[in-house]
Amino acid sequence: MIYNESVKICEAYLLPIVSELYGLEGYEITPVNAHMGGRNVVYTCEKEGTDAKILRISFLHDRSREDFQGEVEYVRYLFEHGGSVSDVVNSRKGNLLEEITHNNHTFLSACLKRLKEKGLLKIIIDIGKEFQFPNTIIIAVKSWGKCTNYQKGTLLFIVGIVFLINTLLNISKN
Repeated sequence: MIYNESVKICEAYLLPIVSELYGLEGYEITPVNAHMGGRNVVYTCEKEGTDAKILRISFLHDRSREDFQGEVEYVRYLFEHGGSVSDVVNSRKGNLLEEITHNNHTFLSACLKRLKEKGLLKIIIDIGKEFQFPNTIIIAVKSWGKCTNYQKGTLLFIVGIVFLINTLLNISKN
């Protein structure tokens, strides 16, 4: 089964079932653009006054159900032990992973709480405070962040962040 075909099945058949399984009634469910070679159909699920969620529906049979189950169990383990990962949402049946069959094809779904965004600039400032950088450096980082307008996903921005972190770490060593 190919990605585009899976998206059509998800939209027409699976989303109502999965919404009921995970209690997503009333949520605005929006597809996430797939990356090249995507193995999952992913949706953001948002509803005012509640935590946003991420819905993942796997359509390829290149891994077993046990592999997927192990993956979501591991994510839950990391979350419960202080890892900076999203928590896995239990379905209304109490499962971390749900299996749905449509036209003799099995789809596996999991739902995660969406992490609240902590922008790269905030992360850098936190690193600066942890290493006790002078306030002038922290102010410079804030200004630099505003100048770039937080160009997420831009290679230049990422290279700049890496360069800045390396520079700040070198300064802190001296």
